[in-house]
Amino acid sequence: MNENLNKIIILGAHYDSRAQATRDPDPSKRDEPVPGANDGASGSAVLIELAKAFYKVRDNLSCQIWFLFFDAEDQGRDNDYGIDGWSWCEGSTAFVSEINNYYNSAIENLESMILFDMVGGTNLQFIDEQYSTSSLLDEIFATGRSLGFTAQFPSNPISNSIVDDHRAFINIGIPAADLIINFWSNPNWPFHHTTQDTLSNIANNSLEITGKTVEQFIYNNYLNTTTKVYKGNYPWFEDIDRALLEIFMFIVIIVAIGGIIILALNIIKLKSHSNKVQPKRKIDE
Repeated sequence: MNENLNKIIILGAHYDSRAQATRDPDPSKRDEPVPGANDGASGSAVLIELAKAFYKVRDNLSCQIWFLFFDAEDQGRDNDYGIDGWSWCEGSTAFVSEINNYYNSAIENLESMILFDMVGGTNLQFIDEQYSTSSLLDEIFATGRSLGFTAQFPSNPISNSIVDDHRAFINIGIPAADLIINFWSNPNWPFHHTTQDTLSNIANNSLEITGKTVEQFIYNNYLNTTTKVYKGNYPWFEDIDRALLEIFMFIVIIVAIGGIIILALNIIKLKSHSNKVQPKRKIDE
């Protein structure tokens, strides 16, 4: 969309679903395919709806938008299934290897990539995905919270590093963010890679929240006619390694606590010494 403009935003999702439900609680169903209503279809649905929304205002957008639908994201080796010779995220990796065929780097700039993965399930809550460019993901979270979606974009989210389609873009220097949930130990959505990943476990509200948040993110940064004054993190190159930051803060706290303990012990020792040493009395002659 808007192929004549030189700023490019990439929106992506994978549309394949896992060929075997290797995590199904019923062993007899583990050879069946995953329906993929959330793990695949939800992100694709949001992309389609965003394309409709942006098309209506395309003349007022200052960016070009790519809508990428990746195949072969979900066929890596896990629990006795995987296509031989394949890893995870084959589609996005293949696309990035040929990305220079799709734009002119001399006059066009790939500004960011936003990935939607498992964005439609009930009890939606996004995580702080650690491979993501932190300044970009932080701004999307802030945008969601500004729209009132505080439960879905919590101020203290779960953190984890997820191998997903955004990593191929990060590896070539494009700021990227992965909108994804806790799918590995989530009692509120326990259907990952099972035959229960069906429409009955999809919430229209989750799809709407995801779409509206990214729609507003684009408008905040690229809608020419907006009157909204919004200071974001553009151009999103700042990437804080939160894991290292947490380790550093832990060390600082430990050192501070150690210093306080040493100071307190020295004060106690000093007081004890002063109590033992009393001044001599003068002897009257």
